[in-house]
Amino acid sequence: MGLNSPGTFSEKKKMFEREETTAEAQDRISQLPDAILCHMLSLLPTKLAAQTGILSKRWRDVWLSIPALEFQMHLRANYEGDMTAFDSFAKPKIESFTNFLDRLFAIRDTSSIKKFRLVFDHPVDSRCLNNWLSALHKIQELDLELLVQREFPWSPLADKLLEILKLSCISLPNIPSSVSFPRLKVLHLHSATYVDDASVEKLLSSCPVLEDLQISRWEWDNVRNFVITVPSLKRLTLDFTTHETNLYDDDHYEDGVEYKLIITAPNLEYLSLIDYMSDSIQVNSMARVTESHLSVCKILECDNRTVEQTSNYESNVREIFRSIPNVKHLTIGDFTTNSLSESLDSRLPVFQNLVHLEISFQHVNGAILLPKLLKISPKLESLILPRGIISQILFSFISEENQFKPPQDVPECLLFSLKNVEIWHITGRVEEEVQLLIYLLENARVLEKMTIWYEEYYVSGGPMDTTNYPTVRRMEDRLSFTDELMNCTRGSAACQLDIQMPELQL
Repeated sequence: MGLNSPGTFSEKKKMFEREETTAEAQDRISQLPDAILCHMLSLLPTKLAAQTGILSKRWRDVWLSIPALEFQMHLRANYEGDMTAFDSFAKPKIESFTNFLDRLFAIRDTSSIKKFRLVFDHPVDSRCLNNWLSALHKIQELDLELLVQREFPWSPLADKLLEILKLSCISLPNIPSSVSFPRLKVLHLHSATYVDDASVEKLLSSCPVLEDLQISRWEWDNVRNFVITVPSLKRLTLDFTTHETNLYDDDHYEDGVEYKLIITAPNLEYLSLIDYMSDSIQVNSMARVTESHLSVCKILECDNRTVEQTSNYESNVREIFRSIPNVKHLTIGDFTTNSLSESLDSRLPVFQNLVHLEISFQHVNGAILLPKLLKISPKLESLILPRGIISQILFSFISEENQFKPPQDVPECLLFSLKNVEIWHITGRVEEEVQLLIYLLENARVLEKMTIWYEEYYVSGGPMDTTNYPTVRRMEDRLSFTDELMNCTRGSAACQLDIQMPELQL
């Protein structure tokens, strides 16, 4: 049959019609309404969303209407040259980026922007930042993560529609009396600088329905008394840490200056508090808290503290625990137990609802403290010791009167509720460790699984030296430790004992 025969033409026509129909069927996404396409593109970083404009005429302007804008510029992370030449590398990229944002805000309807996120690891021009924020008339979620502090302009946000505000490395001026946030439910402030103590209280009082508050402080944020009084608050995450030793020099105490934290949040349900800065911590009852992560310690060296300061701080720590009597999931971080060792069984409440406990023993003897904790946790189901039972540095300093002695009364949780135990950093060569493990295995009547991560250390606390501690001896230690636990009497016949051994280095 010839190429120009009617039959061939008819067949080709049908083939093209089928291909066209198939292409239309495959591009059903383009047929969706603009609102749906905008929602889909808003789930992408804005740079990727903008690239969809090259797909077809249908897609060319769709991205200009997306309600969420997200821009991330990691210039330093992507620069591989000498940092002395970094400014020359960064300048044209910053100019290109700021010009792009200026044009974007000029050509699109900014009232449709509901979310704006900017991550920038280089100084942002204050004029540009103010212009961009001023254009966001109907913004509901704002997230700024900057490298160098810029003063935050409150006035563009006076439209009262903001629901989520996240600011990192921002200088916060006094909030004007005309500005409030009646819908703000989430506020995250990281490494911010404030005017003074009162400015923090004024900001928080402007958020009457705030539910989620996160604050991480740096050493010089101009606040001495950090007061958090938010009745509506449900989640509170505070990270008050410092590595600057001069924050706690003697001059502060000679002048009577201290760092204080005061929390009043009666409806709180979640509390995470890491505080190595505050000299005084005052909390009111938080009876609704069901999950808490606590790591509090006064960094000031003991030889610089008076007896009264030490006693007052320990009383503060006990008050924190007393303020959360109904907690269900509790994590106690490093050093916190230093202020609790004398009061675990007498001054802390009985945690009637506690089912999960994770505790790190640092510079304290966990073999002594753990039975006391179990005694005040009658419903405990899961126990995790991520730093082991006894701090390595205490191996050679445990006096005879401070050694583990099985309590006369078995804690209620061992008899009726404890099902899972995980313990890390067990050496097997400290008698107290082995005694406590055997005590748990013998008395935990409903225990389902105990997992132990074995590690090899000298009793003095140093890492294993294979020269002075031969492989044969290490193998003997492993077998002795394993046999002693495997052959001890178990209170729960169904208990699975899992001992994780590291690979033996020859």
